Amino acid sequence: MPTRYRATLEGIEHELEIAELTAGSYRVKIADAEYELDVRRVGPTSFSILVSDRSFDLDVVRDGEEMMVAARGSATRVTLVDPTRHAQLLRTGRRAQAGPVEVKAMMPGRIVSVLVKEGDEVTHHQGLVVVEAMKMENELKSPKGGKIVQVRVSPGQTVEKGELLLIIE
Repeated sequence: MPTRYRATLEGIEHELEIAELTAGSYRVKIADAEYELDVRRVGPTSFSILVSDRSFDLDVVRDGEEMMVAARGSATRVTLVDPTRHAQLLRTGRRAQAGPVEVKAMMPGRIVSVLVKEGDEVTHHQGLVVVEAMKMENELKSPKGGKIVQVRVSPGQTVEKGELLLIIE
């Protein structure tokens, strides 16, 4: 039986349905499109996915309810919520990112560049920091609009998973 989710990708909500066909094989429906995927774990956080005749290599790191999905030098935050959790969020009044938000490293790496400075006003999904991790450069984007109140990293610095990079208010 397929499992339904609400997926938030780049700030846009999508309805998603996933059914496991066999071990490592899935049918995914999103909007009016349907795909069959062959998924193989190739490392602790790395996956190889075949969709039709196309291959994708992804690194996926979980951070609470969010996942950071990195591919080909870019990183995207994805949130998957099942219908029960979605209903609960609606009942309790889903809060947009209110108050200060800490942006943390999703995986160990090296800071390539810091795209903002303290006092800058940023928009939702604006690039903040570029981190090189697992031989790929990943641009971390702002989870909300606001003001940068603290930058705790500089280019060339190495960071560990979960290390605080900056704070947005």
